[in-house]
Amino acid sequence: MNEIQHNVQYKEDEIDLRELLMALWKQKIMIISAALIVAILAGMFSMFMISPVYDTKLNIVISIPETYNTKYGEYKLPITTNGQYINLITSNDVLVNTIKGMGYNADEVTLENLRERISIDKVASTVGVVQNSFDVKVSSDNSKDALKLAQTVYDKYIDLMNVMTNERAISYYYDKFSVDLKSQAVLLKSEKEILKKNNDILAVTPQTINQKAAMDQLTNTKDYVVLENIINPNYTEVEKTIIENKQKINIIEDTMRADNENLVELDKEKISIAKYYETGKAGKLESSLIGVVGTSIYLPSPPVAPSKKTSPSNARNVAIGLILGGMLGVMIALAKHYWVKKA
Repeated sequence: MNEIQHNVQYKEDEIDLRELLMALWKQKIMIISAALIVAILAGMFSMFMISPVYDTKLNIVISIPETYNTKYGEYKLPITTNGQYINLITSNDVLVNTIKGMGYNADEVTLENLRERISIDKVASTVGVVQNSFDVKVSSDNSKDALKLAQTVYDKYIDLMNVMTNERAISYYYDKFSVDLKSQAVLLKSEKEILKKNNDILAVTPQTINQKAAMDQLTNTKDYVVLENIINPNYTEVEKTIIENKQKINIIEDTMRADNENLVELDKEKISIAKYYETGKAGKLESSLIGVVGTSIYLPSPPVAPSKKTSPSNARNVAIGLILGGMLGVMIALAKHYWVKKA
């Protein structure tokens, strides 16, 4: 009995499946039409409604050493990895100056929007190998603007690196020479006080000693030949100390003179940086202490305008529309079939 019921159920399922396929076949024109209509709409939306995206790539090589030899001595840079340096390309300073350089409306193009259009391709790091080549992708809605934007981003990034490294180095050396100048002033005061005391001692110390007069006061000295005047060794020792004091004072004064000259030069550097900020960071830094840009950051080849858009893909969107339209047509056909059947 169970076997008979199973066979009946199987036949009913088979009939239902055949009926379903026949219902879909009867509505094949409607299904195909739905698929084509949705595909056409998706293609039109992709072509005319979605803004195209063009990508320009920058291959930036960074090989900044940890320390730089400057005219003021060795300076250790605060950032130690190339990855930290490349991440500064999306910093606020670079983005703000890029918006100004491109002539964008700050209300329409925000920092967040522009940051989303700049991406850094991360290369898988190898143990023991320092990565110094980075691909930066810059996106825009047309080919020419993408190229100009990439060049502007790079230029503003170079400006930031130049100003940042020089500003920090100038601040470091200015503080260093200022502290050294104060320290040398204390030493100079101390040495001058010592020199004054030694001069006072020298003034009351006889230069020679009358040895004969001193020996005549003793008994049994007639058999000795005694010089009348000899150089006083105490006087000589004090005189030697005074010469050493003066030499130290000369060295300290030379050091202070050099510190003051360096501070004057650094003041000029600070004025140049101040002028750069007064122009809204739009100009070029007139002078530089550390040549990071010239030798340590560069493009092996200039960026080129993209020949075709990156997205959207019209063909892919049409294919997706075709699939979705076909699914919609099948659902409508099934709903229509069962609705008519029940009616």
